[in-house]
Amino acid sequence: MKKIKVLKFGGNSLKTMEDRRNIAEVITKEQEKGYKLILVVSAIGRLGDPYATDTLLRYIKQNELSPRETALISSCGEIISSIVLSSYLNHRGLKSSALTGASAGIVTSNDYLDAEIISIDKRNMEELINQGIIPIIAGFQGYTYTGDTTLLSRGGSDVTAAAIAQTFQACQLDIYTDVPGIMTTDPQIINSAQTLKTLNYDQALKIAASGGKVIHPEAIKWAKKSNIPIKIKKLSSSQGTVIAGTITNRSLPPGSIICLTTNVMDDKRGKVTIIGHSLNKNKDLHRYILYYNMNIHSFSFFSDKIELIIPIQIVNKYVEVFHKNFIESIK
Repeated sequence: MKKIKVLKFGGNSLKTMEDRRNIAEVITKEQEKGYKLILVVSAIGRLGDPYATDTLLRYIKQNELSPRETALISSCGEIISSIVLSSYLNHRGLKSSALTGASAGIVTSNDYLDAEIISIDKRNMEELINQGIIPIIAGFQGYTYTGDTTLLSRGGSDVTAAAIAQTFQACQLDIYTDVPGIMTTDPQIINSAQTLKTLNYDQALKIAASGGKVIHPEAIKWAKKSNIPIKIKKLSSSQGTVIAGTITNRSLPPGSIICLTTNVMDDKRGKVTIIGHSLNKNKDLHRYILYYNMNIHSFSFFSDKIELIIPIQIVNKYVEVFHKNFIESIK
C-alpha cells in the first residue's frame, strides 16, 4: 500500500461551499503526490450553527437524558459533516465514503461522555482505501464492545485522527483549523501573536495541556507513539506549525520563552502559563515576576514552565506585557 496521510478538518473548515471546494483541491494535490488519504471531520461550525455539537445540545434538557442518549445526539454533528463532505467529493469525482466511529472500527471504554480509545479495527477503512475510496470518518466518537455510541473528550476529533494515523503508521497527520498553527499566544488577546514554525512533541504537549486550544493533548501522545509528524495549518495557507520528534531544544538558547497560555480558574482567578526552555536560567524574567507589582496570588516555577495565578480581570493585560517584553522583543 502507498504511503497514507491522515487529514483532519475542523468544523470551521467545512462551513461553506468555498471551504469544501478548498478541501477538494487539497485532496487532489495530495493524491497527485501519490498519497492514500483518510479524512477525519468535526461537526460543522460553532454554537449557533445548525449542526454544531453545542447547538444540538440546546434542543434538549440534558438533565432529562441519560449519558447514553446524550452521547447519541452529540455524535450527530460529526456524522452530518462526514456525509456532507463525502457527497460533495463524490460529486467532484473524488470517490469517498462516510463512516461513523463505529463503522470505522473505533472501540472505546464504556464512559459515554469521556471515553478513551481502546483499539481500532482498521479493516473497513483498509478495504475502502484498497478500492480507491477515501474514508471520511466522523470524529469525536466510537463504540463500546456492547455496541453503544460513546464520545471522546471535547476536541476529540483530533484524537480520532491521531489514533487512526498511529494505527495505519501514516507518514503524516495534517490538521486543518481556523488559525495558522500553534501561536506564541492567543491571537484573540494579542493580534501580534506569531506562528511557531516547529515544536517537538513534548513542547507541543506542554502548550496543549496548559490551555493551548489548537490541538488536543491526547492527539500529540498518539502521534508520539509512532513518531508521526503533525502539521497544523489553515486551508488557505501552506504554512503552519510542524510537530515532530526530530525537533530538539538545542536550537533554543537557555531561558527562551516559547509561548504564553491562559486558563480560567474560577470567576475571580485566571492562570497565565509561561512555557519555554530552561526558564530557570532566565534571570530577567524571574526579576520581572518577583519584583514587578503584578498582584500575583501564587506562582510555581519549573524548568520548562512558570504558572502564575492572578486576578482574572488583568490576565490579558499581563499576557500582553510578557509577550511584548519576552517574545516580541527577541524575535
